[in-house]
Amino acid sequence: MMNTQQRWTRGQRTVLDALQDKDHLLSAQEIYSQLRDTPQEVGLATVYRALEMLLARGQVQAVSVGDQQTYYQIKSNHRHGSHHLICTHCKRVIALPACPVRELESQLSQQHRFSIDYHVLDFFGLCQACANRA
Repeated sequence: MMNTQQRWTRGQRTVLDALQDKDHLLSAQEIYSQLRDTPQEVGLATVYRALEMLLARGQVQAVSVGDQQTYYQIKSNHRHGSHHLICTHCKRVIALPACPVRELESQLSQQHRFSIDYHVLDFFGLCQACANRA
């Protein structure tokens, strides 16, 4: 288990700040591009190291949208993070406002005497705009 009193690096704080108040997911490359040529500029390797540490600390959540790239967001207050609807065509990601399987998690935990730490739930398909074009 990681020590939560561990010091934050400038890179970790900068990357976390870049993700703050975003209503969409960002890739490491997008975070790097956003920070390039700013006073908070950090290198791409620093962005990746910071994201790795922020993931380990539970500060951010990684989401795969099926394009061989990982996207990141600030982790929600829920212990399982956010759940998403992901368009397989345009890669649009819609965060669900609440956990749709909270009761199922509780049932499974009781039924199988299993302590569930977290779960991940993403639905893949076509958003309305892409479906209308098909």
